[in-house]
Amino acid sequence: MTSTAESTLADISYERLAPPARFRLVVVGSHGGIGSELCRAAEAIGVHVYGVDTERAIAARPDHLAGYCSAIDVRSDTSVEDAFARIGREWDGIDGIAYVTGIGERPMPALNHEAAQWDLTMDVNLRGAFLVARCARPLLKEHASVVFVASGLGVSPEPGFAAYSASKAGLISFARTLAKEWAPIRVNCVAPGLVNTAFLAGGTGNDAPAEVDLQQWFGAERARGILDAIPLRRIAVPADVVAPLLFLLGSGSRFITGQTLHVNGGKLSQ
Repeated sequence: MTSTAESTLADISYERLAPPARFRLVVVGSHGGIGSELCRAAEAIGVHVYGVDTERAIAARPDHLAGYCSAIDVRSDTSVEDAFARIGREWDGIDGIAYVTGIGERPMPALNHEAAQWDLTMDVNLRGAFLVARCARPLLKEHASVVFVASGLGVSPEPGFAAYSASKAGLISFARTLAKEWAPIRVNCVAPGLVNTAFLAGGTGNDAPAEVDLQQWFGAERARGILDAIPLRRIAVPADVVAPLLFLLGSGSRFITGQTLHVNGGKLSQ
């Protein structure tokens, strides 16, 4: 369900808030809905982007990036180590990292999760962030910025999303810990609400539509309820999340660290 407000949105001017040209940015999850928009916007303003994503995601969009790109499996210690070894051979340092990758779940009661599904969610959303942070740390410049994409569910859980909510809550705590341990490197989170990407409809986004019709996916009654809970009367589009990501990566946020920026159209915690 695309609202009138969404269809009339003006383009965002990223140049006013983004990192400078030649800034070296690694995007983990570079070929997803938010990640691809982040790469496009960053490259358009002269940022040097190194994208990493799954082999499947890269194969689906092989010409997506103008710069460097390589495969990664954030569940695998070896894969993450190899990916950052490749980055280190191409670049002598990293100015910023955006951890945009993630996996969702179909709504279900907490105790109905299979252990394997629970583990997969934790491996991608939380353990993968740890592996990336550990391997990237030696390459990060003194005043680098790291931004993790968390979720509003990590702060205000909803029934049916136990594993996802727990993983994102852990990610927020992990980021706050790194912010204290790594200063002057800054570490923050962006916590979106619902975002109109394939991820919303398909969990991982695999084989899901590029855009989501809320009414078709959630049913008319629930779709109305979703929009009624958002004062701005729409769900986010990727650009709504990319702009805060670029702000937190750039020097305009130089005195911000250990924070979680909620991007949810005004939806308040219940």
